[in-house]
Amino acid sequence: MRTERISIKWKLIMYMTCFVIAEFLLLSAFHMFFLDSFYRNIKINELKSTAKTVQAGINSENMDEVLKSAAREGGMCIEIFDQTGSEMHYVEGMPFGVIREMNADDRKRLFEETVESGTKIYYESMNFYDQRREKIADRNNAGEPRKVENDNLRPEREFSFAGEDTAVFDGPDSPNIIILSQTAQIDGKNVIIVLSTALTPLFATRQILNVETMYVCGVLLIFSTLLAFLIYRKISRPIMKTNGKAVLLANGNYNVRFDSDGYREIKELNDTLTFAASELNKTEKLRQDLMANISHDLRTPLTMIRGYAELMRDIPGEATEGNIQIIIDETNRLSNLVTDILDISKLQSGVMELNREGFSITESIKGVLGRYGKLKEQEGYRIEFLYESDVWINADTIKMSQVLYNLINNAINYTGDDRRVTVRQTVNGSMVKIEVEDTGDGIDENDIRLIWDRYYKIDKNHKRPVSGTGLGLSIVKNVLELHGFEYGVDSQKGKGSVFYFEAEILSRGNKK
Repeated sequence: MRTERISIKWKLIMYMTCFVIAEFLLLSAFHMFFLDSFYRNIKINELKSTAKTVQAGINSENMDEVLKSAAREGGMCIEIFDQTGSEMHYVEGMPFGVIREMNADDRKRLFEETVESGTKIYYESMNFYDQRREKIADRNNAGEPRKVENDNLRPEREFSFAGEDTAVFDGPDSPNIIILSQTAQIDGKNVIIVLSTALTPLFATRQILNVETMYVCGVLLIFSTLLAFLIYRKISRPIMKTNGKAVLLANGNYNVRFDSDGYREIKELNDTLTFAASELNKTEKLRQDLMANISHDLRTPLTMIRGYAELMRDIPGEATEGNIQIIIDETNRLSNLVTDILDISKLQSGVMELNREGFSITESIKGVLGRYGKLKEQEGYRIEFLYESDVWINADTIKMSQVLYNLINNAINYTGDDRRVTVRQTVNGSMVKIEVEDTGDGIDENDIRLIWDRYYKIDKNHKRPVSGTGLGLSIVKNVLELHGFEYGVDSQKGKGSVFYFEAEILSRGNKK
Protein backbone atom coordinates (compact mmCIF):
# COMPACT_ATOMS: atom_id res chain seq x y z
CA MET A 1 0.00 0.00 0.00
CA ARG A 2 1.47 3.35 -1.02
CA THR A 3 1.80 5.92 1.77
CA GLU A 4 1.37 9.57 0.80
CA ARG A 5 4.14 11.85 1.98
CA ILE A 6 3.37 14.92 4.07
CA SER A 7 3.71 18.14 2.08
CA ILE A 8 6.37 20.71 2.95
CA LYS A 9 3.71 23.18 4.10
CA TRP A 10 2.34 20.87 6.80
CA LYS A 11 5.83 19.77 7.81
CA LEU A 12 6.79 23.41 8.40
CA ILE A 13 3.66 23.99 10.51
CA MET A 14 4.32 20.80 12.47
CA TYR A 15 7.97 21.67 13.13
CA MET A 16 7.19 25.22 14.25
CA THR A 17 4.35 24.02 16.49
CA CYS A 18 6.67 21.49 18.13
CA PHE A 19 9.25 24.26 18.61
CA VAL A 20 6.73 26.55 20.36
CA ILE A 21 5.46 23.70 22.58
CA ALA A 22 9.03 22.76 23.50
CA GLU A 23 9.75 26.40 24.32
CA PHE A 24 6.66 26.59 26.57
CA LEU A 25 7.59 23.37 28.41
CA LEU A 26 11.17 24.54 28.87
CA LEU A 27 10.16 27.91 30.32
CA SER A 28 7.54 26.29 32.59
CA ALA A 29 10.13 23.81 33.85
CA PHE A 30 12.54 26.65 34.52
CA HIS A 31 9.89 28.57 36.49
CA MET A 32 9.00 25.49 38.52
CA PHE A 33 12.41 24.03 39.31
CA PHE A 34 15.02 26.75 38.91
CA LEU A 35 13.34 30.10 39.57
CA ASP A 36 13.88 30.00 43.37
CA SER A 37 17.59 29.19 43.16
CA PHE A 38 18.05 31.65 40.29
CA TYR A 39 16.38 34.41 42.33
CA ARG A 40 18.36 33.48 45.44
CA ASN A 41 21.67 33.67 43.58
CA ILE A 42 20.73 37.09 42.21
CA LYS A 43 20.05 38.38 45.73
CA ILE A 44 23.35 36.95 46.97
CA ASN A 45 25.21 38.67 44.14
CA GLU A 46 23.42 41.94 45.01
CA LEU A 47 24.66 41.60 48.60
CA LYS A 48 28.22 41.01 47.42
CA SER A 49 28.12 43.96 45.02
CA THR A 50 26.68 46.28 47.70
CA ALA A 51 29.32 45.06 50.18
CA LYS A 52 32.07 46.09 47.75
CA THR A 53 30.44 49.51 47.29
CA VAL A 54 30.17 50.03 51.06
CA GLN A 55 33.73 48.87 51.65
CA ALA A 56 35.02 51.28 48.99
CA GLY A 57 33.23 54.30 50.57
CA ILE A 58 33.42 53.41 54.23
CA ASN A 59 36.26 55.83 54.99
CA SER A 60 35.05 58.67 52.79
CA GLU A 61 33.66 61.96 54.05
CA ASN A 62 30.17 61.12 52.81
CA MET A 63 30.13 57.60 54.29
CA ASP A 64 26.62 58.06 55.75
CA GLU A 65 25.27 59.02 52.32
CA VAL A 66 27.01 56.00 50.72
CA LEU A 67 25.42 53.68 53.32
CA LYS A 68 21.95 55.21 52.93
CA SER A 69 22.10 55.11 49.14
CA ALA A 70 23.29 51.47 49.07
CA ALA A 71 20.63 50.39 51.58
CA ARG A 72 17.87 52.23 49.73
CA GLU A 73 18.80 50.96 46.26
CA GLY A 74 19.34 47.37 47.42
CA GLY A 75 16.35 47.21 49.80
CA MET A 76 18.56 45.94 52.63
CA CYS A 77 19.85 46.76 56.11
CA ILE A 78 23.50 47.70 56.63
CA GLU A 79 25.03 47.37 60.12
CA ILE A 80 28.62 48.00 61.19
CA PHE A 81 30.02 47.00 64.57
CA ASP A 82 33.43 46.39 66.10
CA GLN A 83 35.00 43.41 67.84
CA THR A 84 33.37 44.30 71.17
CA GLY A 85 29.94 44.06 69.55
CA SER A 86 29.32 47.82 69.77
CA GLU A 87 27.22 49.19 66.95
CA MET A 88 28.96 51.92 64.98
CA HIS A 89 26.52 52.51 62.08
CA TYR A 90 23.06 51.29 61.22
CA VAL A 91 21.12 52.09 58.06
CA GLU A 92 17.75 50.50 57.36
CA GLY A 93 16.55 50.02 53.80
CA MET A 94 13.88 47.51 54.85
CA PRO A 95 11.65 47.57 57.93
CA PHE A 96 13.77 45.30 60.10
CA GLY A 97 17.30 44.69 61.25
CA VAL A 98 18.48 41.23 62.12
CA ILE A 99 21.94 41.62 63.61
CA ARG A 100 20.92 44.65 65.66
CA GLU A 101 18.84 42.43 67.93
CA MET A 102 21.71 40.05 68.71
CA ASN A 103 23.32 40.21 72.12
CA ALA A 104 26.95 41.24 72.56
CA ASP A 105 28.29 37.69 72.88
CA ASP A 106 26.73 36.60 69.62
CA ARG A 107 28.04 39.70 67.90
CA LYS A 108 31.52 38.90 69.14
CA ARG A 109 31.19 35.34 67.84
CA LEU A 110 29.97 36.60 64.46
CA PHE A 111 32.91 39.04 64.36
CA GLU A 112 35.40 36.23 65.03
CA GLU A 113 33.87 33.91 62.44
CA THR A 114 33.86 36.68 59.82
CA VAL A 115 37.50 37.63 60.51
CA GLU A 116 38.46 33.97 60.27
CA SER A 117 36.71 33.35 56.91
CA GLY A 118 36.83 36.86 55.37
CA THR A 119 33.21 36.69 54.17
CA LYS A 120 30.31 34.84 55.78
CA ILE A 121 26.78 34.26 54.50
CA TYR A 122 23.89 33.12 56.69
CA TYR A 123 20.15 32.93 56.47
CA GLU A 124 17.34 32.69 59.01
CA SER A 125 13.68 31.80 58.62
CA MET A 126 10.93 34.40 58.65
CA ASN A 127 9.18 32.51 61.46
CA PHE A 128 12.17 33.03 63.67
CA TYR A 129 12.20 36.69 62.75
CA ASP A 130 8.47 37.01 63.49
CA GLN A 131 9.01 35.51 66.94
CA ARG A 132 11.76 38.07 67.54
CA ARG A 133 9.49 40.90 66.48
CA GLU A 134 6.89 39.70 68.98
CA LYS A 135 9.51 39.72 71.76
CA ILE A 136 10.62 43.20 70.78
CA ALA A 137 7.01 44.36 70.67
CA ASP A 138 6.40 42.95 74.18
CA ARG A 139 9.45 44.74 75.46
CA ASN A 140 8.41 48.00 73.87
CA ASN A 141 4.86 47.70 75.11
CA ALA A 142 6.10 47.13 78.64
CA GLY A 143 8.08 50.29 78.38
CA GLU A 144 11.13 48.84 80.02
CA PRO A 145 14.14 47.01 78.70
CA ARG A 146 13.98 43.25 78.76
CA LYS A 147 16.68 40.83 77.84
CA VAL A 148 15.78 38.54 74.99
CA GLU A 149 16.41 35.00 76.22
CA ASN A 150 18.66 32.91 74.00
CA ASP A 151 17.81 35.09 71.00
CA ASN A 152 20.86 34.07 69.00
CA LEU A 153 21.29 33.98 65.23
CA ARG A 154 21.74 30.32 64.36
CA PRO A 155 23.08 29.83 60.86
CA GLU A 156 20.87 27.02 59.56
CA ARG A 157 22.50 27.30 56.14
CA GLU A 158 25.96 28.33 55.03
CA PHE A 159 27.02 29.48 51.56
CA SER A 160 30.44 29.11 49.99
CA PHE A 161 31.44 30.77 46.72
CA ALA A 162 33.27 28.99 43.94
CA GLY A 163 33.54 32.21 41.98
CA GLU A 164 32.43 35.82 41.99
CA ASP A 165 28.88 35.08 40.79
CA THR A 166 28.23 31.45 41.78
CA ALA A 167 26.80 30.40 45.14
CA VAL A 168 26.83 26.77 46.28
CA PHE A 169 24.59 26.06 49.27
CA ASP A 170 23.96 22.99 51.36
CA GLY A 171 20.62 23.40 53.14
CA PRO A 172 17.35 21.79 51.98
CA ASP A 173 15.09 24.84 52.38
CA SER A 174 15.01 28.30 50.90
CA PRO A 175 15.84 31.17 53.26
CA ASN A 176 13.59 34.11 54.01
CA ILE A 177 16.42 36.44 55.02
CA ILE A 178 19.99 36.35 53.69
CA ILE A 179 22.79 37.86 55.76
CA LEU A 180 26.31 38.68 54.54
CA SER A 181 29.13 39.71 56.88
CA GLN A 182 32.46 41.06 55.67
CA THR A 183 35.55 42.49 57.37
CA ALA A 184 36.59 46.14 56.90
CA GLN A 185 38.52 48.93 58.63
CA ILE A 186 37.35 52.35 59.79
CA ASP A 187 40.16 54.74 60.76
CA GLY A 188 42.49 51.76 61.26
CA LYS A 189 39.99 49.94 63.47
CA ASN A 190 38.82 46.42 62.51
CA VAL A 191 35.05 46.20 62.01
CA ILE A 192 32.60 43.98 60.17
CA ILE A 193 29.92 45.09 57.75
CA VAL A 194 26.70 43.10 57.96
CA LEU A 195 24.14 43.35 55.14
CA SER A 196 20.75 41.63 55.27
CA THR A 197 17.92 41.40 52.74
CA ALA A 198 14.64 39.52 52.47
CA LEU A 199 13.66 36.97 49.87
CA THR A 200 10.17 37.64 48.55
CA PRO A 201 7.98 34.49 48.15
CA LEU A 202 7.76 33.61 44.46
CA PHE A 203 4.48 31.68 44.34
CA ALA A 204 2.51 34.57 42.84
CA THR A 205 5.43 35.55 40.61
CA ARG A 206 5.65 32.00 39.29
CA GLN A 207 1.97 32.00 38.43
CA ILE A 208 2.28 35.34 36.63
CA LEU A 209 5.26 34.09 34.64
CA ASN A 210 3.47 30.87 33.66
CA VAL A 211 0.40 32.75 32.44
CA GLU A 212 2.59 35.24 30.61
CA THR A 213 4.55 32.40 28.99
CA MET A 214 1.31 30.73 27.90
CA TYR A 215 0.08 33.91 26.20
CA VAL A 216 3.45 34.60 24.57
CA CYS A 217 3.68 31.02 23.25
CA GLY A 218 0.12 31.31 21.92
CA VAL A 219 1.09 34.43 19.98
CA LEU A 220 4.26 32.68 18.77
CA LEU A 221 2.19 29.69 17.63
CA ILE A 222 -0.02 31.93 15.50
CA PHE A 223 3.01 33.81 14.18
CA SER A 224 4.89 30.59 13.38
CA THR A 225 1.89 29.25 11.45
CA LEU A 226 1.77 32.43 9.37
CA LEU A 227 5.54 32.20 8.90
CA ALA A 228 5.20 28.60 7.71
CA PHE A 229 2.67 29.67 5.07
CA LEU A 230 4.98 32.53 4.02
CA ILE A 231 7.99 30.20 3.70
CA TYR A 232 5.83 27.74 1.76
CA ARG A 233 4.70 30.48 -0.60
CA LYS A 234 8.13 32.01 -1.15
CA ILE A 235 10.33 28.90 -1.16
CA SER A 236 8.41 25.63 -1.22
CA ARG A 237 5.94 26.51 -3.98
CA PRO A 238 8.71 27.49 -6.47
CA ILE A 239 10.52 24.25 -5.62
CA MET A 240 7.35 22.24 -6.24
CA LYS A 241 6.85 24.10 -9.53
CA THR A 242 10.44 23.30 -10.51
CA ASN A 243 9.88 19.67 -9.56
CA GLY A 244 6.79 19.50 -11.78
CA LYS A 245 8.76 20.74 -14.78
CA ALA A 246 11.63 18.40 -13.90
CA VAL A 247 9.17 15.49 -14.19
CA LEU A 248 8.30 16.68 -17.72
CA LEU A 249 12.01 16.85 -18.50
CA ALA A 250 12.55 13.32 -17.18
CA ASN A 251 9.69 12.11 -19.42
CA GLY A 252 11.45 13.40 -22.53
CA ASN A 253 10.04 16.92 -22.94
CA TYR A 254 13.34 18.69 -23.61
CA ASN A 255 11.65 21.95 -24.66
CA VAL A 256 10.55 22.71 -21.10
CA ARG A 257 11.90 25.95 -19.62
CA PHE A 258 12.31 26.71 -15.90
CA ASP A 259 11.42 30.08 -14.38
CA SER A 260 14.50 32.24 -13.82
CA ASP A 261 13.22 34.18 -10.79
CA GLY A 262 12.80 33.87 -7.03
CA TYR A 263 15.58 33.45 -4.49
CA ARG A 264 19.14 33.14 -5.76
CA GLU A 265 19.52 29.42 -5.01
CA ILE A 266 16.21 28.56 -6.71
CA LYS A 267 17.08 30.81 -9.67
CA GLU A 268 20.46 29.11 -10.06
CA LEU A 269 18.79 25.69 -9.89
CA ASN A 270 16.24 26.68 -12.55
CA ASP A 271 18.95 28.14 -14.78
CA THR A 272 20.95 24.92 -14.45
CA LEU A 273 17.91 22.79 -15.29
CA THR A 274 17.09 25.02 -18.27
CA PHE A 275 20.66 24.59 -19.52
CA ALA A 276 20.41 20.83 -18.96
CA ALA A 277 17.12 20.72 -20.91
CA SER A 278 18.73 22.66 -23.74
CA GLU A 279 21.71 20.30 -23.85
CA LEU A 280 19.45 17.25 -23.70
CA ASN A 281 17.39 18.67 -26.55
CA LYS A 282 20.57 19.18 -28.54
CA THR A 283 21.77 15.68 -27.67
CA GLU A 284 18.45 14.20 -28.72
CA LYS A 285 18.67 15.98 -32.07
CA LEU A 286 22.23 14.73 -32.50
CA ARG A 287 21.08 11.22 -31.63
CA GLN A 288 18.40 11.36 -34.29
CA ASP A 289 20.88 12.71 -36.85
CA LEU A 290 23.40 10.08 -35.77
CA MET A 291 20.92 7.26 -36.33
CA ALA A 292 19.85 8.67 -39.69
CA ASN A 293 23.38 9.27 -40.95
CA ILE A 294 24.93 6.08 -39.63
CA SER A 295 22.09 4.05 -41.12
CA HIS A 296 22.67 5.82 -44.44
CA ASP A 297 26.44 5.47 -44.34
CA LEU A 298 26.23 1.82 -43.36
CA ARG A 299 23.48 0.93 -45.84
CA THR A 300 25.28 2.29 -48.90
CA PRO A 301 28.55 0.31 -48.63
CA LEU A 302 26.72 -2.78 -47.40
CA THR A 303 24.38 -2.60 -50.38
CA MET A 304 27.30 -2.27 -52.76
CA ILE A 305 29.23 -5.11 -51.12
CA ARG A 306 26.19 -7.36 -51.25
CA GLY A 307 25.37 -6.39 -54.82
CA TYR A 308 28.84 -7.01 -56.18
CA ALA A 309 29.21 -10.23 -54.16
CA GLU A 310 25.92 -11.57 -55.58
CA LEU A 311 26.98 -10.44 -59.05
CA MET A 312 30.26 -12.33 -58.76
CA ARG A 313 28.44 -15.40 -57.44
CA ASP A 314 25.66 -15.53 -60.02
CA ILE A 315 27.45 -14.42 -63.22
CA PRO A 316 30.53 -16.26 -64.32
CA GLY A 317 33.41 -14.04 -65.22
CA GLU A 318 32.30 -11.08 -63.01
CA ALA A 319 34.91 -11.85 -60.37
CA THR A 320 37.11 -9.21 -61.92
CA GLU A 321 39.81 -7.20 -60.23
CA GLY A 322 37.69 -4.05 -60.46
CA ASN A 323 34.66 -5.60 -58.74
CA ILE A 324 36.86 -7.07 -56.03
CA GLN A 325 38.51 -3.66 -55.50
CA ILE A 326 35.06 -2.05 -55.05
CA ILE A 327 34.21 -4.58 -52.34
CA ILE A 328 37.58 -3.90 -50.68
CA ASP A 329 37.05 -0.10 -50.82
CA GLU A 330 33.57 -0.31 -49.34
CA THR A 331 34.83 -2.65 -46.61
CA ASN A 332 37.55 -0.13 -45.77
CA ARG A 333 34.89 2.55 -45.68
CA LEU A 334 32.91 0.56 -43.09
CA SER A 335 36.08 -0.05 -41.09
CA ASN A 336 36.91 3.65 -41.08
CA LEU A 337 33.38 4.49 -39.95
CA VAL A 338 33.63 2.10 -36.98
CA THR A 339 37.09 3.44 -36.11
CA ASP A 340 35.88 7.06 -36.16
CA ILE A 341 32.87 6.21 -33.99
CA LEU A 342 35.17 4.55 -31.44
CA ASP A 343 37.59 7.50 -31.54
CA ILE A 344 34.90 10.12 -30.99
CA SER A 345 33.43 8.07 -28.14
CA LYS A 346 36.82 7.84 -26.41
CA LEU A 347 37.54 11.53 -26.91
CA GLN A 348 34.19 12.69 -25.55
CA SER A 349 34.28 10.30 -22.59
CA GLY A 350 37.74 11.56 -21.58
CA VAL A 351 39.44 8.15 -21.57
CA MET A 352 41.78 8.87 -24.47
CA GLU A 353 45.26 9.99 -23.40
CA LEU A 354 47.84 12.06 -25.29
CA ASN A 355 51.34 10.83 -26.08
CA ARG A 356 53.07 14.15 -26.58
CA GLU A 357 56.42 14.35 -28.32
CA GLY A 358 58.33 16.76 -30.47
CA PHE A 359 57.75 16.24 -34.20
CA SER A 360 57.71 18.19 -37.45
CA ILE A 361 54.19 19.38 -38.23
CA THR A 362 55.49 20.32 -41.69
CA GLU A 363 56.57 16.76 -42.48
CA SER A 364 53.32 15.44 -41.02
CA ILE A 365 51.32 17.60 -43.45
CA LYS A 366 53.43 16.35 -46.35
CA GLY A 367 52.79 12.77 -45.26
CA VAL A 368 49.03 13.25 -45.14
CA LEU A 369 48.98 14.97 -48.52
CA GLY A 370 50.86 11.99 -49.98
CA ARG A 371 47.72 9.85 -49.45
CA TYR A 372 45.88 11.91 -52.04
CA GLY A 373 48.22 11.23 -54.95
CA LYS A 374 45.78 8.86 -56.68
CA LEU A 375 42.89 11.26 -56.08
CA LYS A 376 44.81 14.11 -57.64
CA GLU A 377 45.73 11.92 -60.59
CA GLN A 378 42.30 10.37 -61.27
CA GLU A 379 39.89 13.11 -60.18
CA GLY A 380 41.91 16.17 -61.11
CA TYR A 381 42.16 17.70 -57.60
CA ARG A 382 44.82 20.38 -57.05
CA ILE A 383 46.14 20.29 -53.47
CA GLU A 384 48.87 22.85 -52.71
CA PHE A 385 50.99 23.16 -49.54
CA LEU A 386 52.49 26.61 -48.80
CA TYR A 387 55.15 27.01 -46.10
CA GLU A 388 58.45 28.80 -45.47
CA SER A 389 60.36 26.54 -43.09
CA ASP A 390 60.18 23.29 -41.18
CA VAL A 391 58.32 23.75 -37.83
CA TRP A 392 58.35 21.41 -34.83
CA ILE A 393 55.64 21.29 -32.17
CA ASN A 394 54.97 19.25 -29.03
CA ALA A 395 51.86 17.13 -29.59
CA ASP A 396 50.54 13.62 -30.20
CA THR A 397 51.84 12.68 -33.65
CA ILE A 398 49.13 10.17 -34.54
CA LYS A 399 46.21 12.30 -33.36
CA MET A 400 47.51 15.43 -35.08
CA SER A 401 47.85 13.42 -38.33
CA GLN A 402 44.20 12.47 -37.84
CA VAL A 403 43.31 16.16 -37.45
CA LEU A 404 45.16 17.10 -40.64
CA TYR A 405 43.61 14.21 -42.58
CA ASN A 406 40.06 15.16 -41.50
CA LEU A 407 40.54 18.86 -42.30
CA ILE A 408 41.99 18.15 -45.75
CA ASN A 409 39.39 15.48 -46.45
CA ASN A 410 36.62 17.91 -45.45
CA ALA A 411 38.05 20.54 -47.80
CA ILE A 412 38.17 18.02 -50.66
CA ASN A 413 34.55 17.02 -50.05
CA TYR A 414 33.25 20.62 -50.12
CA THR A 415 35.61 22.50 -52.44
CA GLY A 416 34.35 24.17 -55.61
CA ASP A 417 34.27 23.02 -59.20
CA ASP A 418 37.92 24.03 -59.60
CA ARG A 419 38.74 21.21 -57.18
CA ARG A 420 41.42 23.31 -55.52
CA VAL A 421 42.51 22.93 -51.86
CA THR A 422 45.26 25.00 -50.23
CA VAL A 423 47.12 24.05 -47.05
CA ARG A 424 49.01 26.98 -45.57
CA GLN A 425 51.59 27.05 -42.71
CA THR A 426 52.44 30.49 -41.30
CA VAL A 427 54.61 31.48 -38.35
CA ASN A 428 53.70 34.35 -36.05
CA GLY A 429 56.20 34.81 -33.23
CA SER A 430 56.19 31.68 -31.08
CA MET A 431 53.03 30.29 -32.70
CA VAL A 432 52.42 28.37 -35.92
CA LYS A 433 49.09 28.52 -37.71
CA ILE A 434 47.89 25.73 -40.00
CA GLU A 435 45.10 26.66 -42.44
CA VAL A 436 43.14 24.44 -44.83
CA GLU A 437 41.25 26.42 -47.46
CA ASP A 438 38.60 25.29 -49.94
CA THR A 439 36.75 27.17 -52.71
CA GLY A 440 33.28 25.81 -51.96
CA ASP A 441 29.96 27.48 -51.19
CA GLY A 442 31.06 28.59 -47.71
CA ILE A 443 29.13 28.33 -44.47
CA ASP A 444 26.25 30.47 -43.28
CA GLU A 445 27.02 32.46 -40.11
CA ASN A 446 24.24 30.68 -38.20
CA ASP A 447 25.69 27.27 -39.08
CA ILE A 448 29.31 27.92 -38.11
CA ARG A 449 28.86 27.01 -34.43
CA LEU A 450 27.10 23.75 -35.39
CA ILE A 451 29.55 22.32 -37.88
CA TRP A 452 31.69 20.75 -35.13
CA ASP A 453 28.79 18.57 -33.99
CA ARG A 454 28.70 14.91 -34.91
CA TYR A 455 27.03 14.21 -38.25
CA TYR A 456 25.94 17.80 -38.71
CA LYS A 457 25.63 18.61 -42.41
CA ILE A 458 25.23 22.10 -43.81
CA ASP A 459 23.54 20.79 -46.94
CA LYS A 460 21.37 17.81 -46.14
CA ASN A 461 21.11 16.99 -49.85
CA HIS A 462 24.87 17.08 -50.37
CA LYS A 463 26.26 14.17 -52.29
CA ARG A 464 27.91 11.38 -50.35
CA PRO A 465 31.47 12.46 -49.52
CA VAL A 466 34.31 11.24 -51.66
CA SER A 467 35.82 9.83 -48.48
CA GLY A 468 35.11 10.26 -44.78
CA THR A 469 32.45 9.27 -42.26
CA GLY A 470 30.74 12.50 -41.21
CA LEU A 471 32.58 12.51 -37.88
CA GLY A 472 35.71 14.28 -39.07
CA LEU A 473 35.17 17.81 -37.72
CA SER A 474 33.90 16.48 -34.39
CA ILE A 475 37.11 14.45 -34.04
CA VAL A 476 39.15 17.54 -34.99
CA LYS A 477 37.42 19.62 -32.32
CA ASN A 478 37.95 17.07 -29.54
CA VAL A 479 41.59 16.35 -30.38
CA LEU A 480 42.51 20.06 -30.55
CA GLU A 481 40.70 20.79 -27.28
CA LEU A 482 42.52 17.85 -25.69
CA HIS A 483 45.81 19.47 -26.74
CA GLY A 484 44.66 22.94 -25.65
CA PHE A 485 45.14 24.39 -29.13
CA GLU A 486 43.11 27.29 -30.49
CA TYR A 487 41.00 26.44 -33.54
CA GLY A 488 38.18 27.82 -35.68
CA VAL A 489 36.84 28.55 -39.14
CA ASP A 490 36.60 31.69 -41.25
CA SER A 491 33.90 31.46 -43.88
CA GLN A 492 31.45 33.53 -45.90
CA LYS A 493 28.58 32.28 -47.96
CA GLY A 494 29.75 31.82 -51.56
CA LYS A 495 33.44 32.45 -50.82
CA GLY A 496 34.69 29.16 -49.45
CA SER A 497 35.99 28.30 -45.98
CA VAL A 498 39.30 28.33 -44.12
CA PHE A 499 39.66 25.91 -41.21
CA TYR A 500 42.63 26.55 -38.93
CA PHE A 501 44.37 25.71 -35.66
CA GLU A 502 47.33 27.23 -33.80
CA ALA A 503 50.08 25.55 -31.78
CA GLU A 504 53.16 26.73 -29.90
CA ILE A 505 56.43 26.25 -31.76
CA LEU A 506 58.96 23.89 -30.21
CA SER A 507 61.71 24.64 -32.75
CA ARG A 508 62.19 25.72 -36.36
CA GLY A 509 64.31 24.31 -39.18
CA ASN A 510 65.87 25.93 -42.20
CA LYS A 511 63.77 27.76 -44.72
CA LYS A 512 62.93 25.79 -47.82
